[in-house]
Parts: sequence; C-alpha cells; structure tokens
Amino acid sequence: MKRTLSFFLALVLFALPALADPLALLDDYAEEISQQYDAGGTFVYRCHYPHVDEDAEGAGNINEFYSFLLYEQEFYIEMARDSFEGEDSSTVITYTVTCNNDEYFSVLLRTETVNPDMSRVSWTGNVFSRKYGTDGKSYSLPKLLGILGPDQNEEWLEDYQTEKADRLIREMVWEMIEENEDGIDYNGLTEETLSHIFFPEEHFYLDQNGDPVFYLQPSAVYYDDVPEGTDLLVFPIPLEDILDEL
Repeated sequence: MKRTLSFFLALVLFALPALADPLALLDDYAEEISQQYDAGGTFVYRCHYPHVDEDAEGAGNINEFYSFLLYEQEFYIEMARDSFEGEDSSTVITYTVTCNNDEYFSVLLRTETVNPDMSRVSWTGNVFSRKYGTDGKSYSLPKLLGILGPDQNEEWLEDYQTEKADRLIREMVWEMIEENEDGIDYNGLTEETLSHIFFPEEHFYLDQNGDPVFYLQPSAVYYDDVPEGTDLLVFPIPLEDILDEL
C-alpha cells in the first residue's frame, strides 16, 4: 500500500473549506495574562479553546471538555508564574478546527512554551463524535474505527481494542517512514523507537473529510533535513485504508 509522507506547516491547517452542517463557533473559552514582575521580566499567558453553539447536536460534550480544560489551566498558570519570576516567559495555546461536519468535530491544539529553560512547540489532537459522544470526553480511536461500539465502555475491552488499533497504525506509519518520499533524515529512527514515542490513540486528529491524520511531536523525533518552519510531522491515512487492514 503506497502512501506519501506529508509535511504541513501550521498555516496550511487554517485553509479548510466549510462542510455540511458545521457547528457554529461562539466566543472562545479564553484566558489572557500579561504581568510585569517587580524584579524585571514579563510573564505572558494566552490560551484559546473553541466554544461551539450550545444548542446544536453534540455541542454539550465539546463545550464541557474545553471549559474544564480552561479551568485546569489555572493550576498551570500559578506554577509557571512562580517558577520564572524575574525572567521572561510565555505560554501561548491556539487551536485550529480541522474537521467540522454533521458527524465529527476535531481540533488541533498548538502550545508554544518559551522560558529560560526551553523553547518548545507541542501539539494535541481532539476528536468528538456529535452523535455518540460522551459529555466531557473526546472520541477514542477504536470507536472511530468501529472496532468498539459507541456504548462499549468496559475498560478491559477498550484497552484491548486500543492496543489492536495502535499496532496496526504504527505498522502503517512505519511503512510511510520507510518509503520516505520526501527524503527526510530521520537520524537512525527505528521501528522500536517509534513504538516508544508514537501513541496513535493519542496522536491523531481528523481532516476535513473525517479521515484520521496521525502525527509525531517535533520534540520526539531527531531529524535534520526538514523544511524550515516545519514543526509537525503528519501521516494522513484514509479511514477506508485502515478498515481494509483490520
């Protein structure tokens, strides 16, 4: 099965066409802080999460998820503010809606952290089913693939099916890495190493067509020859291709 390894710059993700019956976006769940320390240095924190039409189908679990996420950030804010007092530090969390139709809502979060100890960009994908979602929870990979029913929530069964899905996706992504049509220098990345840094059930979002896009965190892979400005390695796989392999 032939696939192409794709590199998407963050700005590409913002050029997505509208799909059928999308959820309307309201004012973001947001927090913005800029504080000058008495001893010098500035603490900056900006966080934006999506807030969707509360009357629409499936909106409840999405809004509950992100409102709680914003609440959780309060603990991080206090810790970060105290940790770098007297120095410049910043955390900026932004989002891109990557899928918004009558079945799924998917978001890719980008977190950029800059402080005296590090400068890092990390990514988090969230997927929600508008029809079968559970309040306050994202939709799991086994349920997206149909190997776990929407109402099957037994922990042992979900663990079993997650392991099954992860194993298959890692094999498919490794095949794409081996083909490596973009000529990327992976600096000795092995299939075993991939199993320690890539967790398909966590590292995915949906594209505009509702197909999964898997990704590797930029900080997890040591590669040298990539286009300047690329900070996310993505592996789009059509859902039907995955289902054919199950």
